[in-house]
This record gives sequence, structure tokens and C-alpha cells, in this order.
Amino acid sequence: MLVGDNESGIIAGRQGSAAVMTEWNAFVRNQVRLREGEFAGPKLACIDLQPYTTTQAPDRSDIVNVGVFSDAVFGGVASFFGNEPARFASEVEAIVL
Repeated sequence: MLVGDNESGIIAGRQGSAAVMTEWNAFVRNQVRLREGEFAGPKLACIDLQPYTTTQAPDRSDIVNVGVFSDAVFGGVASFFGNEPARFASEVEAIVL
């Protein structure tokens, strides 16, 4: 889990990716390699305490971005890590705005 204020999005690498993504992709490759393909790969939850319109790690199947913070965040993130997409969606929808 990455908790930040969106200030560490330093551009690195030739592709112009954020340093977070460069390191995350290397970490995922290493984890999958170490487990000899039996492992779908780790997941990353990015919680921005001061969200903006950009993010360090774009949403994809192994990455979720959270742009708010309350106690409800932990239930939603736990559902994401637990491979429970229906529960994840219901956790988010249950939050009263």
C-alpha cells in the first residue's frame, strides 16, 4: 500500500513513467519470477491524501487508486487485495457521501 500526497511522481526512465510505476513493474516481475509463474502477482493500493487529476500509478487490474480517506477505505482496499470485485464495488457503493 502506498500512502502519499502525490508529491513523489518524479519522472524516470525513457518512457516518461513515474518512478513509482518503474519500481512497481520491476517488483511485480521479480515476484512472479520468484514464484515460478504460480502467482498472479502482487497488488498495489495508492491512497492520495491530497488527490489531484493525475496519479502516480494508473488504475489497472493490479492497481487501485483511492482519492479520499476515512475508515471506510480499509474495507474497500481489503476487498481489492482479496480478489473480491463484487465486494469491492459494494464497499464503495455503500459509502454515504
